[in-house]
Amino acid sequence: MSPNQDFPPDSGPRNAIAQRVLDDPTLTFEVDGDAIVIAVKAELLVRGSVRNTTAELDQELSKIASLRGTLASGRARESDEGGAAGEIEIWRLDDDKADSIDEARRLRRVAVDAPLRTKNGKSLHVPAVTPNHVAILSPHAGGCPASPPRPAAAPDESFVAPLGVGRCAKVTVLDSGYIYLEPPATPHVALDERVTVVAGERLDTHTNPASWQPDAPDGVDTDGDGRLDGIAGHGTFIAGLIAHRCPQTELTVVGLRNQEVDITGLNPAEQTGLFETEVAIAHAMLEHADADVIQCGFAFPTLDDYPSLPFAAAMQVLTGPGAPRRGVAVVAPAGNEESTRRYWPAALPDVIGVAATNHRGKKRASFSNWGDWCDCCTRGEDVYSTYVYWDGPVEGDAASKDFDGWARWDGTSFAAPKVSAAIACLLATGEEDLLPIEAWERLVSESGGVEVSHLTDDGVTLPHLHLG
Repeated sequence: MSPNQDFPPDSGPRNAIAQRVLDDPTLTFEVDGDAIVIAVKAELLVRGSVRNTTAELDQELSKIASLRGTLASGRARESDEGGAAGEIEIWRLDDDKADSIDEARRLRRVAVDAPLRTKNGKSLHVPAVTPNHVAILSPHAGGCPASPPRPAAAPDESFVAPLGVGRCAKVTVLDSGYIYLEPPATPHVALDERVTVVAGERLDTHTNPASWQPDAPDGVDTDGDGRLDGIAGHGTFIAGLIAHRCPQTELTVVGLRNQEVDITGLNPAEQTGLFETEVAIAHAMLEHADADVIQCGFAFPTLDDYPSLPFAAAMQVLTGPGAPRRGVAVVAPAGNEESTRRYWPAALPDVIGVAATNHRGKKRASFSNWGDWCDCCTRGEDVYSTYVYWDGPVEGDAASKDFDGWARWDGTSFAAPKVSAAIACLLATGEEDLLPIEAWERLVSESGGVEVSHLTDDGVTLPHLHLG
């Protein structure tokens, strides 16, 4: 028994980023149709309540792994009043030759799925055991995100207005981080002034108990190979896009950026920090539960299409039936795999999943995932925003490029922030007691000042938000 790692003909990794992911010895992956499921090879996620009531699961798990910690810690523990995050246990396999995909499937045979109640009353069936999935900004073998960024000219007028007086919406961006440009190259001053940068954290399970370690900041060439990193500036681009579309925002950018550095010469303990996992990103959501809008820049498939355990638990804390506030809006891209398969966290019932249209807004973008699990779509092709300075070779691109602080980029990652910004605008200008999720409901129902039509592709019709 082992995961299928054979790619169909002519469909293997087509860029350096994807190749790095799949070559990392601390990870495992499975080719499953049009998706690549990637996970930490030595880690399992377990629902504590199921393990505590299923003797055979507890016995079998204890034979092969050690409990290292839970999803809840720090501020995350403080916000976990219902215990949903604390129930998600992280176990480390004892045998370094074992594979989390294989072990998760084996252990599921002795444990039943257990439903979770969502805010809207739906039951979400989640497994008792899963691997700890790796969440990169686009896990497809060919794109990360949907295309490389393209240099663009500076705008004719100010792109981000200075923060004015009055009410602001609090938007937290979970992404690659934020890059401040050094003087004299400072075209993003108004944006810099409103961005608070926070390091993300990864869970190091080599220690017992496991310890949360800070992520490295985003950078243009983190591996020192003389090429612009393929995902560098992703969070900077998104932060500028949100601030441009909603001037009255306070932006916190959480840097979850360990996935693209060179693995050559690193020992196994260091290699575990190269990729962000669903545990790390869900943990960041819980750490920033006081936001009005959480813009999550990740989309990934899961083993056997089960919902992501950490994200399901995090949404229980943020918006579930027992949540104290129940108003935060979590927005996530649908993914860039040209697929109808569910990608997480966008597919969760209480997450606003955003697909992308083409640059004319007339049809689905060629790269965009699409399905009835998405909540809306808006333009994600040829999007313009703030970027970095770089003049030279670019990872995954044969040609050198000259970036002067601005770029155009394609991806559902750049459609989703438009929806986050539209929600934030309604919060900043609406009634003081308007909840973020109520702002979303107004937006999609055409009572939020945004034109909404409907777009059909693959037999699935989605609300199309005309956000430019």
